[in-house]
Amino acid sequence: MPFEKKPEPKPTKYEYVFEDDESISIWKYNSKITTNGPVEVEYKWKKNFNPWGQKKKTLGDLAKEQKKKKNLEKSQLGIDYSS
Repeated sequence: MPFEKKPEPKPTKYEYVFEDDESISIWKYNSKITTNGPVEVEYKWKKNFNPWGQKKKTLGDLAKEQKKKKNLEKSQLGIDYSS
């Protein structure tokens, strides 16, 4: 009497991880929900990656911007607080 091998069930949840120089992307699949594509895609940017070339502003830079903005608003309204 030969033994019959039962087919191993395919996993219902699995994920693929892709990594490049700037980011790590994780594609999560769940075949109970859908078989057409990923259920969730998660992107994690690496610490040194700056996609838009923006300089991070310090607290001092933000304070200077706020002060300039206030002075501009005052000058547009014509309010003089100096006297």
